[in-house]
Amino acid sequence: MIFLNEEIWLFLIILLPFLGLFFLLRKNRVEFAVFSFLAFLIILSIGRPVIKKGYKTIYKRDTEIMILLDHSLSMAVKDIKPSRFNAARKKIAFLLERLKGENIGISIFSDKGEILFFPNQNTEKMITYIKNANIPLKGSTNFIEGISTANSALSGKERIIIVVSDGGDEDINKLFQLIKKMKVRIVFYGIGTEKGGTVPIYNVISKLNKDWKRITDYTGGISVFYTKNNLDINKISRFVKDISKKTEKEVLKIPEYIDISPFISAFSLLVVFLYFASRRILLSAVLFFSLINYSYSGELLGYIFYAVGKYEKAGKEFLEEKNTYSRLNAAVSFMKAGFYKKALNILDDIKAKDPEIVKRVSYNKALIYVLKHKYTKANSILKEIYQMFPEDKKIRKLYLFTNMIVNMNREAEKKRTVVKVREEKPKKHPKSQAEVGTKNPW
Repeated sequence: MIFLNEEIWLFLIILLPFLGLFFLLRKNRVEFAVFSFLAFLIILSIGRPVIKKGYKTIYKRDTEIMILLDHSLSMAVKDIKPSRFNAARKKIAFLLERLKGENIGISIFSDKGEILFFPNQNTEKMITYIKNANIPLKGSTNFIEGISTANSALSGKERIIIVVSDGGDEDINKLFQLIKKMKVRIVFYGIGTEKGGTVPIYNVISKLNKDWKRITDYTGGISVFYTKNNLDINKISRFVKDISKKTEKEVLKIPEYIDISPFISAFSLLVVFLYFASRRILLSAVLFFSLINYSYSGELLGYIFYAVGKYEKAGKEFLEEKNTYSRLNAAVSFMKAGFYKKALNILDDIKAKDPEIVKRVSYNKALIYVLKHKYTKANSILKEIYQMFPEDKKIRKLYLFTNMIVNMNREAEKKRTVVKVREEKPKKHPKSQAEVGTKNPW
């Protein structure tokens, strides 16, 4: 058995003079024994006694996937019922179910590309969206625009784009030249039939284009085509998981404990009910001290300064205490006061294995870098803790924000610009030569 709050020994030493004083004031030895026993149990509970159970290992996979859905007019063809697009949405929803736990996002494209979700592990929200969203079918199929947009959202060691489309009729050679410059695996999921069907409005036949094998083979991806059962999606999910598993590495080992303080508190309450049932005031005090978490009273001044907005003074008060939570509060206070460097130094000195502390330290570091406009550093920190705590809304929002800023600041592709030079007309003097005389102003 170990104690998570090591200050328990200090409390036990402080308890001794109080027990001596109580013994002098009370002649009832039974009452003294019960009081002493209860005080001992309360301090044990405050010390948070635990039994070590083992370790929980947290792994991180440095793989990011983007599903790129074609919503051009040809996806309205009904050679696959009810239509290519609606059949694709059902398949994507099933694929998201199979890829739970992976970092996955969604993008759509026709004439232009649009990112709907950056890569994350909240697949439930994506499934709801893809099933119910009203996405209009319009325009032509611009794969270069769609793949460029999807690739801009990826930053992992392994990057996979799953293209869900009928293949279009675009020149594959141009697309091949673009993809050769990208470090990305292409998975082509062809949805349509070789016989094809009529495109609404234009009354032309659109057939499934199977010429993507050259691209998928070059990038180390695969080509998969629509089936009525789920053999197609199973093949894609197996491929993605095999790639993702190769990037898996151990991030953190968290000790797992069995907390026995609730049992001690319950036992102390039982003693109170048995012996002090009629003394309601004492009962309330024991309940209060048994069930609340320990907080050092010396921090009170720091909290008061923080509450009234005197953050620098609050930080100094918190630094007087050497425990982890006080130092964390000091860092937050100095950050609020604008002393970013001092706050970062304090956070860097905090060494803890408790996941909650690790999360708070990392989040506040990232927040400081955002305030200092160092978005790349902030994004790097947030990416790691987002893998560990994907359900934390604050981390997710800040991660998506920094990810957007980093992507916006990427160097744009150099484009050739044609500049038209307009020749100026010769200026005409306001007066004629006759009016000027012999003096020539030209």
